[in-house]
Amino acid sequence: MIADSIKRILRRIRSDKILNKIDAGNLVYFENPLEEIALKYIPGAPGRPGKYYAKHYGRNEYEIDSDSSSILMAVMEGKQISRTRYDNYHLILSNYWSRNLENSRNKQGYRYLVNG
Repeated sequence: MIADSIKRILRRIRSDKILNKIDAGNLVYFENPLEEIALKYIPGAPGRPGKYYAKHYGRNEYEIDSDSSSILMAVMEGKQISRTRYDNYHLILSNYWSRNLENSRNKQGYRYLVNG
């Protein structure tokens, strides 16, 4: 129980650090390892919104909409990373995109996905 409280506090601190840098108009690199995604925030000109870019393991960078749930989850659950880690993120191998999923039915007849 104490460990869960400590983890929650640490997540909040990491989240606050990321949000404070974004609010201050700083370039920020952060990731959500659970979703295997790294994000980069580039501040906009004064009075203009900034842009977000994303990379998944084994995938190239692409621009992501600022109201994407991936950004929210990475801020809330993720951690800040270095520019070098972000730049090399697409080189990290992952089986997430190539896993074999099949439909199955449980006892009640509902379909669900099985990671094969």
